Amino acid sequence: MENVSSLIEKLSWGTPEEEKEDAIHKLQNIKEEDLHLLLQPISKDYWDGAAETVVRLGYPRVKSILSGLLEWIQDRNWPGAGQIGVFLLEIGDPVIPYVKDILNQHSDDQEWVYWIFEVLINHWNTVQVLQIQAELIKISQEKANDLSALRILLTHAIYAKDVVCEIIQCKKDVIAFELKELHNTHPEIDCEALKKEFNEIIIKQPNLIKSFLEHNKDRFLYVMRYLTPKSI
Repeated sequence: MENVSSLIEKLSWGTPEEEKEDAIHKLQNIKEEDLHLLLQPISKDYWDGAAETVVRLGYPRVKSILSGLLEWIQDRNWPGAGQIGVFLLEIGDPVIPYVKDILNQHSDDQEWVYWIFEVLINHWNTVQVLQIQAELIKISQEKANDLSALRILLTHAIYAKDVVCEIIQCKKDVIAFELKELHNTHPEIDCEALKKEFNEIIIKQPNLIKSFLEHNKDRFLYVMRYLTPKSI
């Protein structure tokens, strides 16, 4: 077979379709030890072609790179992330231990966990969800992605509706108290305006959360712990 790296170089957006298709076809014979080379290779204009190659390889051929494929959906807007997300959802149960690890080890990566919910967990059945019950309960007690976790816990009857409502009300009370305290301590910060701006980013452009926080880091100096994604 032609050199793997040479074939991957033909997966870019600018490669003629016939040549790209030939490269994808030849890459179906890739050795397992070279599979990692298909994980977001070279630059973003190669990722769609690499994702198509991975999907065609199928499961269990790509079992050894499942963790890397989950990293691909850290941002659903990345090229190939859509294909990989659908592929991971179709794989089903074998993905669950890797998702469990992400929720345990990377719960502070708010954007990644957000996409894990959007792309995978929100579409799982109850049997699958029960395998990450402990992780969902833990996230529901935090300030990031907590509402996503509560929604899943409610949908799959792990938590009763009245329990979820009580938890949400407690969260509202805590946030209201903290915002009031913050306003009294730092009246120069317009908490409501910042809250509105941040809510719009969360709803309309979640992929821009990190850049928004960086751009407004001075304003968030005192409020960051109150205005985290999915907690408002």
